[in-house]
Amino acid sequence: MDKNQAEEENLTISDSDRRLWDLFVFAKRILSYDKITKLHMGWFKALLDSQFLLLLAPRGHLKSTVATTCYPLWRLTQDQNLRVLIVNETLDQARKFLGQIKDHILFNEIFRERYGAWDMAATKWTENSVVIPRTKILKEPSLACGGVLGNLVSLHNDLIILDDPVSNNNSLTPHMRDKLLGWFTNVILPALEPDGQLILVGTRWQAQDLYGHILESPGFSHWAKIVQSAEWRDEEGSRCLLFPERFTPEKLDQLKGAMGTASYYCQMLNDVSGQEGSDFKIEWLRAGRYVERPKDANIYIGVDLAAGSDESHSKFAYAVIAIPKGEKDAYVLDAQKMSIKFPEQVKTIKMLHRVHKPTIMGIEANAYQQSMLQVLRVDEETARLNIKGITTQGDKQRRIRGLAVLFENGAIRLPNDLTDLETELLHFPKGNDDLLDALWLALEAFHEQKTEPKIYFVDDLA
Repeated sequence: MDKNQAEEENLTISDSDRRLWDLFVFAKRILSYDKITKLHMGWFKALLDSQFLLLLAPRGHLKSTVATTCYPLWRLTQDQNLRVLIVNETLDQARKFLGQIKDHILFNEIFRERYGAWDMAATKWTENSVVIPRTKILKEPSLACGGVLGNLVSLHNDLIILDDPVSNNNSLTPHMRDKLLGWFTNVILPALEPDGQLILVGTRWQAQDLYGHILESPGFSHWAKIVQSAEWRDEEGSRCLLFPERFTPEKLDQLKGAMGTASYYCQMLNDVSGQEGSDFKIEWLRAGRYVERPKDANIYIGVDLAAGSDESHSKFAYAVIAIPKGEKDAYVLDAQKMSIKFPEQVKTIKMLHRVHKPTIMGIEANAYQQSMLQVLRVDEETARLNIKGITTQGDKQRRIRGLAVLFENGAIRLPNDLTDLETELLHFPKGNDDLLDALWLALEAFHEQKTEPKIYFVDDLA
């Protein structure tokens, strides 16, 4: 490589870095978005490098600030003849995005000192459009906004930003999803100039939503695609966070408990894998939510013991259900799993009996698990408790799949905070199933009590 060629390559790299740094400084110092970090620097780079970009990021991670406020306003500082369209699922929210940009133009003194008064044509502004000083005569406004499924066919745009166009309202059924996809391909794509840029920003809702179509369809192979989770585990199993400055482990745990596993996986992890091929559907879990613990109910507990003597590689799990007297619906009160050794398992079983006072506790009684029943039979504290060994036979997956119809019909109801159980449900049969086994055992304990006289340990009866 000769000297001139090397200098030319360095100049190109330098110019690219300069634009990226200029955009970053514009967001931090001119617009005063001081929470922007190196995470968002990566998004800025993708925005600068990609003609077509799909950015799927968790809720609350400032993707709208970066892509829908900072970026289009910065692009207009580079080319005031640009025509920008901002679209949201609702027109009201799209207007709010446009309103944020208007506020910077009108009231941000740092912006006005550097770029001048862009409100000279403010008399032509509307709720849905803004026109700034230009050097060309164009029929389209500098900035326009619209709602999903709106009529935008008369507009020609250099930059289109679709911010959260997908929601539960337009992705729940195949008909809704097809309607949105048709609007996207027949209205949005033709509204973009041939050399224009199209940015799609959002969070997953369904496996077959618009984002899923773009991720999987060969027709969108030329798109740049970024899919990020609020947290993940590295190769060593350590917990990693995407935006630790704002979302600490404690904050994410709190969100997961409040949102429920199904929503958390979609909205914070962009993970819809639990919906693909799962026997248990998110809609069933949502429809069966309960808030108040049922009163005057019988309690049943299922305990799935560690599969072998090496508890470090298996889980001890239990599920507690309540069935109100005179009803058949099962309300899951608690479901936990843990890696504990045999003595701690015995203590946990005793604790569950003291706290919940179950009508029957069903404990798996296959092979190695028989030793637990033997210990409980000779222990003074548990010898006369209503504990029943339950032998599991046949195909395990088929047994657990039998629960699906109960969830579908609302016969098994969950609270909002049993995230581990929901994770197993939504990823079955691909993931772990310790809690699902425990839940099956709890329900089996109920059925055993219905079909047999109330018994304790058979060997203890004279």
